[in-house]
Amino acid sequence: MEREISSRAELIDALRLASELEHGLMAQYLFAAYSLKRYPYEGLAPDQLERVRRWASLITLVARQEMEHLGLALNLLSAIGGTPSFSRPNMPQRLDYYGRADIKLALTRCDLDTIERFQRFEAPDEITHPPKLSKPTNKEVVEPVDQKKAIQWCKREQEKAAGRAEVAAKITAPVGSELMKGAPHIDQLYGIGYESVQELYQKITLGFERLSQTMGERNLFVGNLVNQIYGGPSSPQHGTMNDLNQYGLDIIGVTDLASARQAIRMIVEQGEGIRVPPSYLPNTHFCIFTRIREEMQEHHLGSKAARPVVRNPMTVWQPDVCPRNEVSLIKNEHTLEVAKLFNRCYEVMLLLLLYLYSDQVKTREQTDALMDAAFFPFMTMFVRPLAEILTEIPAFDDKAGNAGPGFELSGDVILFPDLDATWTLFQERLDELVKGFNRVTKMGDPWLDLPGQRTGEGKHSLIWQRLDYLRQNMERLALDWQENWLNIGRTTEV
Repeated sequence: MEREISSRAELIDALRLASELEHGLMAQYLFAAYSLKRYPYEGLAPDQLERVRRWASLITLVARQEMEHLGLALNLLSAIGGTPSFSRPNMPQRLDYYGRADIKLALTRCDLDTIERFQRFEAPDEITHPPKLSKPTNKEVVEPVDQKKAIQWCKREQEKAAGRAEVAAKITAPVGSELMKGAPHIDQLYGIGYESVQELYQKITLGFERLSQTMGERNLFVGNLVNQIYGGPSSPQHGTMNDLNQYGLDIIGVTDLASARQAIRMIVEQGEGIRVPPSYLPNTHFCIFTRIREEMQEHHLGSKAARPVVRNPMTVWQPDVCPRNEVSLIKNEHTLEVAKLFNRCYEVMLLLLLYLYSDQVKTREQTDALMDAAFFPFMTMFVRPLAEILTEIPAFDDKAGNAGPGFELSGDVILFPDLDATWTLFQERLDELVKGFNRVTKMGDPWLDLPGQRTGEGKHSLIWQRLDYLRQNMERLALDWQENWLNIGRTTEV
């Protein structure tokens, strides 16, 4: 008989898995959004370009909300004494990496196949269940959801009271499923099985409720609220520019069963559309992807909306990727340097976020400044622009295909072990990024003859100018860190 969550350790494992899933979904959505065409010279008619730009905005919105879901999952984890984690596998991974949940981890350009895959990620169980009785473990293709059913789900304007109650009950009612097979986080004999993201959160909800009854809420919620990141009236940053709400992120703190339920409800409402008013359904992730799929097919843009970005671009062979034949190893030397810069910026951003979730000593001013460094400069001033540039430049020297952001991690994202050295180690990372940007801009400008890259002066391509602007910003950030952060937190003289 399948086990349910009955201990703190099992609940922590389930929440770490949820965090990993949200992180992986966010990276895939961002990759797809960045691959979409943006400029008139990329071969789309004006009305097509406007439509594709709108899709990019919608997918970026979904990715931002996945960031919210990751933050909520980490707050849930921290609230019960777990250690927040930003680790996840590199992509691609085989289809059964998460067992029968059919979550194929892959970085692919935004074509019809990709949108159909995303639509299935976010599909409510009512659309995808009942599952097939048998499913080959080596199968790498999953049938898309029934589009007619998806459109009906998203466009219904009202429900009978009994129907609403039935849908609302899905998040808490037990659902039978076979134990996951192949998922690295789930023990095949004693693990907590699930067949969809919705069911995973359902099991987590039941786990919180069961443990609150058996242990008592006070004994379950032992985490320090200081170690969570959240916005709104209860946040220490409320009313300031450092309130997360200023960044368009709606993340709450978790302190008890009621707030845990609220956090989980926010996740499943935005994603699958469970327990939401019918008027909100078009704004859920599932219905957004359903609408994009419908428009792609109607306007014949399934293969034309995105740039010719290769699948799963990677700077080196990461040992955990599988299957290897789905990896596109970047060979163009200039593009390779830009891709390495992206991965390093991405990793530093995750380290800054992980430090914010830690219990290492930090003042309110340090917390504010770290939030500024993680959310504004690294996300919007480095990670996103570098990702967009990568989708415009060639991955190879001898064949067609553009690169893209690989979101590569060389290992687990963990805190620096020595608090005294933390700030110096961050400084070293920033200094290395400065060197990397200098190296890229001094290698020359191989992009001048790419479409749309010549300016009136014709001296440098627009891509080179954007990289040089990022270089200047990174130099300023590194200098600011040296002047204001280097000796913060030290307990001994250096």
